[in-house]
Amino acid sequence: MSEDISMNKEMEKKLDNLTQLFLEQYRDQQEYLNKYYPTDIPNDLCNHAFIQGIKFENSFSPKVYDFVQIMKCDDEELFIWTHSKDTDTALVSMVSSNVKNKNFWKNIGVVIQLAYSYSRDFEHTMDLKYRWCYYFNPNKSLYEHELFRDSDKFGLLNGTILKLTELCDLSPVMELLLRDDKAFTAMSIFYSSMKIHYCCLICELEKYPFRKHASHEPDIWEQANVISVYETAIVQACRCVEALIGKPPNKEKKGRFSEHKQMWVDQFGINPEDLYQKSGTTYIDFYYYLFELRNTAAHSYGTIPFGLERKQAVDAQCFASLLLDGYVMKHVIQEKEAIKKLSINQSIIEKVNETMNTSKTSE
Repeated sequence: MSEDISMNKEMEKKLDNLTQLFLEQYRDQQEYLNKYYPTDIPNDLCNHAFIQGIKFENSFSPKVYDFVQIMKCDDEELFIWTHSKDTDTALVSMVSSNVKNKNFWKNIGVVIQLAYSYSRDFEHTMDLKYRWCYYFNPNKSLYEHELFRDSDKFGLLNGTILKLTELCDLSPVMELLLRDDKAFTAMSIFYSSMKIHYCCLICELEKYPFRKHASHEPDIWEQANVISVYETAIVQACRCVEALIGKPPNKEKKGRFSEHKQMWVDQFGINPEDLYQKSGTTYIDFYYYLFELRNTAAHSYGTIPFGLERKQAVDAQCFASLLLDGYVMKHVIQEKEAIKKLSINQSIIEKVNETMNTSKTSE
């Protein structure tokens, strides 16, 4: 019996020693990681982010390992990096640690994503992600770099291919989104509405004399799956409108109501008494209706809104789209001025060959 007790104590001692050894090794490893791979990004050791989801064709004749500043805004400097032979050029952001002191960092990746989606009537979108690199070195290959959190590097090569000149095309909207929080908020919310429920704005608003996409209500076996989608799309469309112009005022207060209607002209270039053709009512009347519809969609209190139709979601989204368009057109600056404010590198832009698209690099 005493031998068993002695053996148990010996085993406990060995186990304690092994536990202590494990904890010491774990602490050493954590100290090493905290020192050489700190996670309070961005920091001195990790302040470059590969922007995944976008890339540029090479008709401007870059060489392998070219790393050229293309744009600068606030605490970010954007570079184009030709990381591999005969491979499309990547977009890399060098980020100041100052962004950690901000309440909200309006990063350029999101700004490009929104501006691009807006320019395509939200028919084509891109999803941009910051993939942080430790000890970034443009003279190393992409696969030699150490990434924060995610070791998968193959997805880095996926993305929408643009020409560098398209950054100039997007520059007025990008500049507006960076400068104007109202525009950024409204466009972000509208983007989420279109992500949850897509409708072809080109067709629905009859921007062209033909329709590319048929518009139809769901069949009875589809309704259960889409009603909640319509609800969310309506709520987000209404939030977009609210971000731009606020909630409807009391019509009985004539002076306030008259001032509010003048705001429509000033902010959107839209006469609120004009006809909103999607609904057959005036803009101002649909504006009031939209907030009633939003309340129905947002506060179902456990009931199913059987009367909710796709048309209501589409009408709400188109309405928000028209107000967003009006606001953007009223508040953007000229492309030449936007290019200057964003410090877009015109010397590299001028090298782009507009007649060709290629992934070939120069020797």
